[in-house]
Amino acid sequence: MKLVNRYAMFLIAAVFVAAGITLSSAPAGAQDDGWQIVRAEYGTRSKHNDVTDIVKDLVERGGVNGRVAVNNQTMGGDPAVGAEKHLRIVARNRKYEEREFDFKEGGFIEARTFNVNFRQNDWDDRRDNYGDRDRDDYRGVRIVRAYYGWHASTVNVTEVLRGRMRDGQISFVVTNSALGGDPAVGADKILVVIYRYQGREAAAIVREGNTLALP
Repeated sequence: MKLVNRYAMFLIAAVFVAAGITLSSAPAGAQDDGWQIVRAEYGTRSKHNDVTDIVKDLVERGGVNGRVAVNNQTMGGDPAVGAEKHLRIVARNRKYEEREFDFKEGGFIEARTFNVNFRQNDWDDRRDNYGDRDRDDYRGVRIVRAYYGWHASTVNVTEVLRGRMRDGQISFVVTNSALGGDPAVGADKILVVIYRYQGREAAAIVREGNTLALP
């Protein structure tokens, strides 16, 4: 397995709590201004993680009903436990003007705020012959994408998980040996699984040593 160059999509829409965008959130139609995401940080000013690629991926996917939740799960962890966190996105328009967008933890990003290029094959690792499992009436779990590791030391384990599926279900203890190796020696690794079940897409985040069981 090759190391994934992009910071894996740790999160995806599993918890979407009703809340609003705060501070300098963009108005509807801001995408027309051509705002491109330059970088994104989640946490406090002194303690934060670089979540640029996570945010780009989530926005490209369009979120749920056009919105992306801002929380520890979708942003790949809690960089400042107990503190009020913010997602700060620096974006640039076609005139090379930069602007900072600020979203409170618990809020949402309107995906249309940013001008992104949707790349189906970049986020969706379904094989061309995915067949009936790509239909919403399929009763089992479908693995869309899966990553294992921590931060930049992350591997794509989508096919590994698909190989572990049995009768539309999957259950195993998350270990280096089960997932083909240790991509981040010494780190507390996380398995992130984006999956579809009964017509809905969700995510499961499981720490090394714990059990993944779907559905």
